[in-house]
Amino acid sequence: MQVRRLYFFLIRILRPIVCLIFPIRIYGTEHIPSQGKVILCSNHKSVLDPFFLAMRCPRHIHYMAKSELFTDHGRIAKWFLYKMGAFPVHRGTGDAESVHNALQLLENNALVGIFPQGGCVRNKDTSFQPKAGAVLIAAKAKADILPACIYSQGRIRPFHRVTIRYGKMIPFSSLAITGTSSRECRIGAKKVADEICRLLEERY
Repeated sequence: MQVRRLYFFLIRILRPIVCLIFPIRIYGTEHIPSQGKVILCSNHKSVLDPFFLAMRCPRHIHYMAKSELFTDHGRIAKWFLYKMGAFPVHRGTGDAESVHNALQLLENNALVGIFPQGGCVRNKDTSFQPKAGAVLIAAKAKADILPACIYSQGRIRPFHRVTIRYGKMIPFSSLAITGTSSRECRIGAKKVADEICRLLEERY
């Protein structure tokens, strides 16, 4: 409970500051379910994306974050990330511990945030090509997926417009995944990608 209070306290404090620097519009928050296990999937344009997505989200987003953020930026950064409910993933290694952490959170009906591209893709405005890891976790947890997009022409930079758009929920049943085979997960990832690309194509 303390982590949750700190999370929303920091969002309330930082939100007006961020809005002064970045003209942000947010659409589709009515699609965010109030409860239940959900995986939030979005494209990834900057290190600010987790905060952009959290600004108007009524639920605590537990982000799967690259391990370098926990190890390369000192103890304060590591403490802050853990206090905010984030957990590390070692990219490109099939990190079993991070998958286990995500599944535990989903088992407790949490909202888990994953950037399926695996890193920032700053300069592509309407193209989204994910890896299959998020869908694999959805398959293991039988969790629905909430698609979202962060749109800005070119790189995210101060005083340039940013649009956050949440799409309609993608029910786990619609992904047609019967197991955890790589082929089924790739097909499921393509369905998620198509929806996020559609959101990106709406632009501002």
